[in-house]
Amino acid sequence: MLTLYIGNKNYSSWSMRPWLVLRKSGLPFEENLIPLYQGGTKAKLLALSPAGTVPVLQVKDEMIPDSLAISEWVARCVPNLWPKKPAEAERARALCKQMQDDFGVFRNTAHMNLRRRTTTPMPQDCLDEAARLVTILEELLGAHEGPFLFDDWSIADAFATPYASRFNTYGMECALKVDTYFSELLADEDYLDWEMAALAEPWTIAVADAV
Repeated sequence: MLTLYIGNKNYSSWSMRPWLVLRKSGLPFEENLIPLYQGGTKAKLLALSPAGTVPVLQVKDEMIPDSLAISEWVARCVPNLWPKKPAEAERARALCKQMQDDFGVFRNTAHMNLRRRTTTPMPQDCLDEAARLVTILEELLGAHEGPFLFDDWSIADAFATPYASRFNTYGMECALKVDTYFSELLADEDYLDWEMAALAEPWTIAVADAV
């Protein structure tokens, strides 16, 4: 049995990604949610990995931290989670790493917050990074007729889903093709299961709710 340790579903974009990948894989797993920014949270996280962060996937006695590393492990177990064409698979991997490591101003200004709906104007540097992401996604979507970044659903779409939620939370506009894509991601049954649990959570994180 696999155990995925995650943070709050309302706020933890890092946790959402491998959770979606695991759901799409069909592999059975248990989830263990550790509320963030609570008393004793840091000690619980450090017991899982030296970085003291989530997500972490437990495979027997092995602990695998990091959203992309977990997704890669799942993809080795289940075929077709990356695009079938080798060149597209490498592009998808690079994009996942970019979505994880880049766009820091956007991520840290427009926190993932599934319960929130606001039209508060975002700072220009945040909007600039959001626009850069939209340009990347629009180019990929324009290369084929499918609804996802690489035609069929792939891990790249799991990594894009938290960004789709941010555009929804903060009422941010984007190109029509990307807006349609974001709507597809946010209508996904697995995402809706995650969102339903997020809406029922009792915990709050002040810095995210203040935006």
